[in-house]
Amino acid sequence: MLRPRKAKELIPDVVAKCDLMTHEVEAILEFYWHQVRKNLSSLKHPRVHLTNLGDFTIKHWKLEDKIKMLEQFEENNRQKGLQKITARFQTAETLYDLRNMKRMYEEERQRAEFIKMHKSKTYETRREHNPGLEVQGTDPGGN
Repeated sequence: MLRPRKAKELIPDVVAKCDLMTHEVEAILEFYWHQVRKNLSSLKHPRVHLTNLGDFTIKHWKLEDKIKMLEQFEENNRQKGLQKITARFQTAETLYDLRNMKRMYEEERQRAEFIKMHKSKTYETRREHNPGLEVQGTDPGGN
């Protein structure tokens, strides 16, 4: 049975194999997981792949909520004039990035649907061309 190990259990093995100090290995692990969490929560990547863990994709409703919130913020600041020009610029830039991310998310979803459809059609075509492939029989001329 495969039992996943916690990072704290791995640290002594890594320290021994790599000839590093414990605090160095802990710092590397902390940095790695900080970057993973940042990539997952930043809404800057439609999909984050972690080896041996899988692919993590953004949630469309989080993207929609963030876009709506920033559009409302942008509208409110537009009415305040030049006082908040920096905040308005940053909001506009973030909104542009999120809309671009939404477009990338849609492309990724369409790609996944295309692959799924292509796989099912390929299997259907194989079954149509080889209907006897599923039935095992004996060779009429053989032993």
